Amino acid sequence: MQSKPLGICLIIDCIGNDTEILRDTFASLGYDVQCFSYQTMNNIIQILRKVACMPQHQDYDSFVCVLVSRGNSESVFGVDQTRSGFPLDHIRRMFMGDACPSLLGKPKLFFIQNYVVLESHLEDCSTLEVDGPAVKNVESKPRQLGPCLVHREADFLWSLCKADVSLLERPSSLPSLYLKCLSQKLGQERRRPLLELHIELNSSVYDWNSRVSAKEKYYVWLQHTLRKKLILSCT
Repeated sequence: MQSKPLGICLIIDCIGNDTEILRDTFASLGYDVQCFSYQTMNNIIQILRKVACMPQHQDYDSFVCVLVSRGNSESVFGVDQTRSGFPLDHIRRMFMGDACPSLLGKPKLFFIQNYVVLESHLEDCSTLEVDGPAVKNVESKPRQLGPCLVHREADFLWSLCKADVSLLERPSSLPSLYLKCLSQKLGQERRRPLLELHIELNSSVYDWNSRVSAKEKYYVWLQHTLRKKLILSCT
């Protein structure tokens, strides 16, 4: 990747413990960092839609999104206490090749810290309805990019960490261990493939989990469709 900046790094931190270290980390990697704090669920949706439509993506080589929020197993709530939430799968679909053609064939990196809330602690509300071309369910078809076909779901890295919301209810709420480790790994001077760094991140989280109680554990899932080795290094 050679564009300057490498791309937009969108940080939505609805908890407030991680924005500073994340902003410094991705700025040092060469990204145009845009931060939003303490957003409602509807605001998150509008921010994501706006960023997905930005014309700047055409001139940049990648995109990063970091989202920190309360939620349930499949959705995020923002600062709202709601039963419905905004499905994580809809976030990914907003940036697929058919919804965001300017990012087709480019790495799209998502790092999500979701603090899971028990359903008994949530307010009743109507089911969230999301419309518009950015999130509608469309048939998966490859699209033409130059001489080759690129699938709309290609070149994603989806790193999701779940932890119990009780971690935020202590007298002194600490930053996410997952995001702290991520920032440390990305900030190293060594030029290492991102997937290798993520393996090291998993190892650090595993070491932590082996020493703490069940409610203090972090659980990390990684999915990716990257077609090339991706290396990020501090500028």
